[in-house]
Order: sequence, then structure tokens, then C-alpha cells
Amino acid sequence: MIWYRWRQRLTYLVMSAFVAWHTLAMVIAPAPDSSVLVRTLRAALQPYLTFFRLDNPWNFFAPTIGGAQLRYSLEDAAGAQHSFTPTEQLNWFHPDYLWFRDWHSAIADDPELYADRAGALLCRKHAALRPVSITFVQYEQRSFTPADQLSGKHPMDPEFVRVNTVKTVQCPAP
Repeated sequence: MIWYRWRQRLTYLVMSAFVAWHTLAMVIAPAPDSSVLVRTLRAALQPYLTFFRLDNPWNFFAPTIGGAQLRYSLEDAAGAQHSFTPTEQLNWFHPDYLWFRDWHSAIADDPELYADRAGALLCRKHAALRPVSITFVQYEQRSFTPADQLSGKHPMDPEFVRVNTVKTVQCPAP
């Protein structure tokens, strides 16, 4: 009987400690590193933050719509350019959407590690076009306000987008 009460109390204590730990992590994650206390707590919390992808800025609670979009341009044997925006073909509600979005982010963030393999896969996918090279380009959306929307502008207009060439990958000869 005594063990049952102690087990209940221990369970309650462990659950309370987890809730306190998680709450601390959610508050510390977006805080700027200007304080010694924040840097110290972040060092202890970093594995937890990374594992659960909680290491985000304050706008994590109200994310910016748009962000970055990976596109690629294929040059065929005749020298013609074919542009593709793979995210336009994805359904937000399909489980593949998250995988492809993370894959595109990985290509843009670390092209030396991921772009060659992705380029080889895309060369095979578009083999009918006889590709020579694939160039990955990241379109990063800048600030777009409601006033811009009301004036008839689009978030992907050139004035609101920064274009970064990520990497050009040569396709293997057929």
C-alpha cells in the first residue's frame, strides 16, 4: 500500500519535471545568446532542442509564410534551358511533402554533400530531355507586407525574392 502511494508520487514528480524541462526549453530556444545565463542553459538543453527541432527563433510561434524554395534548371544537349519547381507538384497534405521539403532544404543548406546525388537522380528522371547539367537555385522570399498585397503585388515578384545559385551538377554521359 505504501509502495503504491510512493509510485504515484514518483510518477507525478517525473511528469512534472518533464513539463518544467520542456517549458524551459521552449522559452530558452528562441532567446538571443546575449546573456551568459541563456548560453549556459542552451548548452544543457541543446541535444533536446536539436532532437525535437525546437531550436527556432521567436517567429516559431507564428512562422513566416513563404520562406525559401528550391528550384532547378536543366540544360539539355541542344543548349535549351528547362526550369522546374518541384514543390508546386507536391500536395501539402501528403506525407511525402515533408520529406521532399527537408530534402530540398538539405540540398540548399549543404550542396557539397547532397547536390551531386540529387543532380544524378534528376538527370535520370529527365533522361528523355538528354540533360547535360542541372543547376540548383534557391528562391528566398523577403519581407512581404499586407500593403504590398493590397497594391496588387505577388510574394514571388522579383522585388521580394533573393535568388541564390546553389550548385551546378554535370549529368553523366548516357
